[in-house]
Amino acid sequence: MRRVLLLGVPLALFSAACSYDNGNAQRALDEQVTCADSPAEPIQTAIDTDAKIETQPGHGAGVYVEYSAGGHWLLRTTCDTEKNAPPCAWDIIVTPEDGRSISNVAPYDLESDTDSVRRYPDFPASFQLTAETSADEDGISFDTEPGTAIAVDSFLDGACALPYFFWVGDGAAHTGAPSNPLVLIPTHE
Repeated sequence: MRRVLLLGVPLALFSAACSYDNGNAQRALDEQVTCADSPAEPIQTAIDTDAKIETQPGHGAGVYVEYSAGGHWLLRTTCDTEKNAPPCAWDIIVTPEDGRSISNVAPYDLESDTDSVRRYPDFPASFQLTAETSADEDGISFDTEPGTAIAVDSFLDGACALPYFFWVGDGAAHTGAPSNPLVLIPTHE
């Protein structure tokens, strides 16, 4: 699988172009997928409160996570369909840390019959987004108790999506998750 990631990074503006083999495989709920490049213990990192990420749907594959004051989260996906015609099959699981819960879960711009947001059966506090993203954005919005950290597992076309993960933390734009899952800790409540 060949991956190329080009990124221009002003503080809260991302523009990514990626290429990869885009198969039709999606991770099944009971299937155990591991990430060869991921450490055994999830990495914890800061996510800046109220930092926004601008995306360019159709021009780059990515998972973009934002946190807003008061415990509001937005997770969006894009695909590079302008370069590679097939849509991206995303499978993302969000889990609150420390036994906390997620509330006000809502799909964000889901339009396909195969796109869904549901509780993840193995972990009742977790939610799973499965989406086939084309030249648009798909995602999920949800709330946690202010300041609650979340773990995000991300898979693209049945493989780890480590290089396709974006967030702003400690005043800097970050490209690529160092672990799967990645634990995001808000900088302010």
